[in-house]
Amino acid sequence: MQRQDVVFSGMRPTGRLHLGNYWGALKSWVALQDRFSCFFSIVDWHMLTTGYSDTSKLRDNVSEMTLDWLAAGLDPAKCVIFRQSDVPEHAELALMLGMVTPLSSVENNPTWKEQLQELSKTKAGLAAEGGQTRYEENKQGANYELRTYGFLGYPVLQAADILLYHGNKVPVGQDQLPHLELSREIARKFNKAFGEIFAEPQPLLTPTPRVPGLDGRKMSKSYGNSIEIYESPASLETKVKGMYTDPGRKKATDPGRPEPCAENPPGCTAYAMHKLYADESFVKARGEACRAGEIGCMACKKELLCEMSGPFDEFRRRRDAYAAEGGVERILAEGALKARAVAGKTMDEVRKAMRLR
Repeated sequence: MQRQDVVFSGMRPTGRLHLGNYWGALKSWVALQDRFSCFFSIVDWHMLTTGYSDTSKLRDNVSEMTLDWLAAGLDPAKCVIFRQSDVPEHAELALMLGMVTPLSSVENNPTWKEQLQELSKTKAGLAAEGGQTRYEENKQGANYELRTYGFLGYPVLQAADILLYHGNKVPVGQDQLPHLELSREIARKFNKAFGEIFAEPQPLLTPTPRVPGLDGRKMSKSYGNSIEIYESPASLETKVKGMYTDPGRKKATDPGRPEPCAENPPGCTAYAMHKLYADESFVKARGEACRAGEIGCMACKKELLCEMSGPFDEFRRRRDAYAAEGGVERILAEGALKARAVAGKTMDEVRKAMRLR
């Protein structure tokens, strides 16, 4: 049976989102909702795979992230927005897919290996600081213990998330292709055992522009260098004015180095932001003016603030409107009903194929 193209993607609820999240994923999601049948999930069960030791902020983080999705332009009338844990069929399908998934497939997952390596480094570092007691004290808050069944098996749950809606298109960056290949492998294993139920999900390669943080490093909450989608005009202005530029420029007339180079490896954050918010001809001219010492950093940042203010005003308008309506739980509940209608049909197919019905 020929099925329509379905897009599935999700995010772990970690609270308010920043520009790295927007340009790396949300912006493409907003475009995709006009082209495909889209399911976008707040994957709170995935959050538990590494954050199980402290769930005190989980509900608030779900609400904050949903509001940011809506602020960015996701429209509940055009796509299905729902919370993963509201659709128990995700867990049921993950169980069924786990029956055919080789242990080697999850043990060789590069992300799992990398996280365990980080665990070893962290444990060694804390032990050097203050012995095993220091490690035990920090382990609970930072969740350094990742040798759990849930974390090992998260690729199976990820495959279930996609396949439950017969998702055949998954927006990913180039670096995420190995993760999607695991889902494809699991789909193949299931189909070989029980018949052609699932299409192998294909990547929708999305552009992932470089979004530096305020200090020139990658934008990240953990670095404290991010610009949130819901910045007030005052805080946005403060952050733009404080962006990293070229430390070699002492005067506005000094030649600048806007692009990353040996002398200024991070490059200028303000210039990188111009690439996101201004047109190509402006960016080219701005780079030339900077290199010639024809414009100072503060004047450049003032223009950047003007470029960013319009989009941020729109973010705030949409977010405030949904928040005032108290619409987050309603949207998630309505989304869960739509998601469960599709998920229920898929599980009927799966149970029949596995002769459980």
